[in-house]
Amino acid sequence: MSKYNYFRQGFLCPDEEQRLLTKQFYNNAFEIYARFDDWKDDDRFYFIPLYMRMTYSVQGMVLEMAPDPVWMGSFVRCSLEHPELFQITCPRCKRKIFPYHCVGSPLSGRVDLTYRCKCGKKGYAVVSGWQIRADALRDQVEMDKVRNCEFIQENLGGDQTADINELMSFLRKERIPQSG
Repeated sequence: MSKYNYFRQGFLCPDEEQRLLTKQFYNNAFEIYARFDDWKDDDRFYFIPLYMRMTYSVQGMVLEMAPDPVWMGSFVRCSLEHPELFQITCPRCKRKIFPYHCVGSPLSGRVDLTYRCKCGKKGYAVVSGWQIRADALRDQVEMDKVRNCEFIQENLGGDQTADINELMSFLRKERIPQSG
């Protein structure tokens, strides 16, 4: 059993399918971020759940930047609105990139970010500011709760969220010019 799942016993742990869907977010993140304005107002896409594993374990307790799942729209919006917190510069090509995995220590403030750049560079970066990142992400999730409740109410309590595959199909369809 992984340390992550060990410390999350008693909580809802993501299953294999949920982890794979979150990995699809990582693999398509560049296009998802670049086309945020195209999908941000569609709640089916905005509330796609991501299981980011942004945790820190201390003395048998788990502290999280934000509780799983984090809605994709909340995470992307927060990343775009706080570039100083959620973007880093690729050491190879100097492009701004979005890390997809954040772990660290609220005690020391250290944050370990995992990233993959479009140029092919993969790696880790160590930065400070665990608490400010956690506060920004939790605040964004909190702001989106009312919108989420309205979305659930409109769908009579049923889960009508799309998945990453549907979002990517939508984005690719939108990009193809329609001939008239």
